[in-house]
Order: sequence, then structure tokens, then C-alpha cells
Amino acid sequence: MTPNQSVAALLFVPVMAVAVATAPSQGKEGQAPPKFALDAALVLSPEFCETKFTKGSTMSGKETFEVGKAACESLEPALKTAFSNLARVDAESASGSAQVVLLPRFVDVGATRTVGAFSDRELIVLVEWTAKDAQARTVWIATVQGAAKRNMGNVFTAGKNRRRIVEDSLKDLAKQSAAKMLAAQEIRDLVR
Repeated sequence: MTPNQSVAALLFVPVMAVAVATAPSQGKEGQAPPKFALDAALVLSPEFCETKFTKGSTMSGKETFEVGKAACESLEPALKTAFSNLARVDAESASGSAQVVLLPRFVDVGATRTVGAFSDRELIVLVEWTAKDAQARTVWIATVQGAAKRNMGNVFTAGKNRRRIVEDSLKDLAKQSAAKMLAAQEIRDLVR
């Protein structure tokens, strides 16, 4: 082994050890964590699905982010990966015999401003989740953040880019929500 090869081996082995040690666990090799064996009701009210946030000022320009529509399209498919049976309902009272009722609430939306059309901007969406058991007792509350980056776009593409960054950040939020729920011991305890 040459001196360069031995130095490369010394640098490579610790890097691989850190990568293996920090890799997320997924149960068996390459599989996602198991779903909760629960009947869940996801409450997506018409008001939630129509939520819009307007940010900015008259001087800097106001922007409206239609987060509700994108959230209602993204949350249900993502959460179906976490629960064996998930039903979408319009109101908490329509949850029927669900063992867990999932209630999302938008907390805030934050977007960076850019100077140029091709500058990257970031959108962060915060949602507070409340999970209730069959007796309507709150068993879990958590705030989840979804984020995405995309360029601002010029006069012609700014609207399309704004819609895309909203969709991307809410897809990330949905994915993060499912992961956080799967990690919640309080929801896991409902299975027993």
C-alpha cells in the first residue's frame, strides 16, 4: 500500500463509520417503519383547505400563499403510510368510530424575499397537530415544519413558481408529519 492509499483509507473508514451510524433506521433492510394498526380520521375542514396567508407589505409587495389547497392534496396520501386505515372527514364530529382523530391547524407561513428573478427563496410552513383518542381526549400535540426552496422567477413565472414552492413545502410537511406521528409514543400507546 502506498502512502497516499493509506492516508485515503484512514480518511475513508471514519467517514463510512459516521455515515452508517447516522443512517435512519427503517426496520428491516430498506423497509419503511410499520404502520399503526389504528383506524384514524383525518379532519380536513373546508376552512382548513381554503387557508391562505398574505405576506409582505405595500412597499415590498404582497404575496398570497394558498397553503390550504396544497395541504389537503398532500396530507391524506402521506398519512396513509402511517395508519392501517385512514378516513378523511370534514369535521371532528364526523370521525365516527375512529380510534385516533388527527386535527391539523396552520400556525404560520414564512417566505424569504429575493432581489433577482433567479435568486433562490425558501418557504416554511408550520402546522400544529392534535391527536385525540376515541373518547375525544387529547393524547398528542406537535408542531411540524415543511420547507422548500425554489427560484423567485421573473414577471412571467413568479406565480407558477409560488404555486410550486407551496406544493413542495406542503409535500415536505406531509412527509414530516407522517414521520413524526410514527415516532410518537403517545399514538403508539393507542394501539394497545
